Amino acid sequence: MIRHIFIGTFKADVSDEIKNRVRDDLRAMQRKIPGVVALEANFGTGWVGGENSVVMTVDFASKEDFDSYMAHPYHTDHVAKQGAEFLSSYVAAQFEL
Repeated sequence: MIRHIFIGTFKADVSDEIKNRVRDDLRAMQRKIPGVVALEANFGTGWVGGENSVVMTVDFASKEDFDSYMAHPYHTDHVAKQGAEFLSSYVAAQFEL
């Protein structure tokens, strides 16, 4: 099992409406991209670490499923483009469970 973690920090001028749309589009990847076993996405609490962030974990059965997810058009042509437009920075990491 592979777990992918993503944390994105929104640009200061991004509206709540856009933030909600970004979060909802992240959540939609579970329905739109084959190979996603589990996906959780929501806004960071800001208790420790950065504020004004969206956080996501995605689980895959295999590295091949992760690679397919990374190359899927919904990820590359929609979600990643939103990130470039609305996020000031992000960090992503993967590990095996």
